[in-house]
Amino acid sequence: MELDWIEWYGYLASLVVFISLTMTSIIKLRIFNFIGCLIFAHYGLLTGLLPVTVANLSIAVINIYFLYQIYRSKEQFKLVDAEVNSAYYQHFINSNRTEINKQASMKELQEVNCSFYMLRDDNIAGILAGFKEDNGTFILLVDFVTPKYRDYKLGAYYYNDHPDFLKDKGIKALQTYAADKDHCFYLEKMGFVREDANGGQTYKKIL
Repeated sequence: MELDWIEWYGYLASLVVFISLTMTSIIKLRIFNFIGCLIFAHYGLLTGLLPVTVANLSIAVINIYFLYQIYRSKEQFKLVDAEVNSAYYQHFINSNRTEINKQASMKELQEVNCSFYMLRDDNIAGILAGFKEDNGTFILLVDFVTPKYRDYKLGAYYYNDHPDFLKDKGIKALQTYAADKDHCFYLEKMGFVREDANGGQTYKKIL
């Protein structure tokens, strides 16, 4: 028997909820889960399954509540110098090696001359690492944020709203290379400008 469109609609709702659980960003997880719950709630109405509708509307409201809390919360941010050879720095790198390796190799990280911890409410949320040149340009090899804090707040804070944190470190401009479309999207959202006229993925931002 062929499935009717309502059954396919139910499968769509399941797919969206499933996709939400694969998101590393808590913001994206909440948004996709919210959409999936709305579709499920509508599916419940169409099929007369009231418990499905009530349960998913409740979860949708919970998602809205936590998204609201995320965006209204006033957090504290700091930029702290990181010693590349310190035990904790090495632990942090090794704990997140798989994702950090997508931006730079372990060998490259050992050779950087400038590295910072990005703190959020006194928790280490990520690192910035690269080479600071004499003219004040920071060649950014790694801009890594742990999954828990991937909501663009760190980048927006340091790159756009409070660039003085970087300026106080003698940094006047940032230059980096984007390896994929997601990274390009992030850099453009943070105000970086693509430099390569031939379609390359080198980006720069003047602070």
